[in-house]
Amino acid sequence: MSPNVFLPFLSSFLSFVFAGLVFDQWLHRRKMHQLIWTVGMLWFGISAGTEFLGGAFGWNLALYRWWYLIGAICVAAYLGLGTIYLLSRGGFGWWAIGSLVIGAMPAVFSGYLALGLSALGVAVLLALVRWQRPAWFAHAFLAAMVAGTLYAAVVVFSAPVPVSALPANSDQIVNGQGFPPYVRIITPLFNSTGGFSLVFGAVYSAYYFWRSRTNAHRMVSNVLIAAGAFIPVVTGMLSRFGMTGTFFIGELLGVLVIFVGFLISAEVFATYRIPGRGQVQRTRGAQGG
Repeated sequence: MSPNVFLPFLSSFLSFVFAGLVFDQWLHRRKMHQLIWTVGMLWFGISAGTEFLGGAFGWNLALYRWWYLIGAICVAAYLGLGTIYLLSRGGFGWWAIGSLVIGAMPAVFSGYLALGLSALGVAVLLALVRWQRPAWFAHAFLAAMVAGTLYAAVVVFSAPVPVSALPANSDQIVNGQGFPPYVRIITPLFNSTGGFSLVFGAVYSAYYFWRSRTNAHRMVSNVLIAAGAFIPVVTGMLSRFGMTGTFFIGELLGVLVIFVGFLISAEVFATYRIPGRGQVQRTRGAQGG
């Protein structure tokens, strides 16, 4: 089996396991960021799954469109949104707004002013919510993200895509070059916002635990999460410059490193003890953010 088939399969399988563990954590604690992270990891699993299916059985236009919508747009966006829910009550909310502004700049400077200015308008509205109603901020970001995802879905599934742009075999790495520029310019809005939020949120948390000199394992956990989020960014950039050999390796390493970081910190490492009456009782582990 080609590595370009086997590696996406492993990434997909691991992502679904990861999503299941985070969902189990949500069932016990009912924190919104856990539910959003579950959705993000489901997107990751589905995206890698489309890469496996395309490499193993051949690409078609429907599979290609789903890969782009979920993998290129939704994965980073919703993982970052989970971090926004976790840290929005502090000053991190302003970093999230700044990430959205950064994501709008490619559209502004590429001449897609309607898209860029709309994103900047959303950023202004989110800033007003963060200033006047901080408790509503993460929910407002979620509403903006869902609306943006629906818009992206309409654009992705209505855009013309030549069949010749699809990978011909498993030796070719899938990319978004088959879509027109007005589709590809959407991705920075989601990837920059979500990616920066995920990475900066992990770095922010690691710095907090380092300064407080408490819960050293959580500092290590957040360092790993930041590194895991950054690895696919690097290999994705290398792929754009023609060095495609590391693309699927980076995807797998990214989810694996984030998974290890989650396990170090999260309640999935909760211990089990035997109380006096011999009943098995789950005890609370470290909070995984």
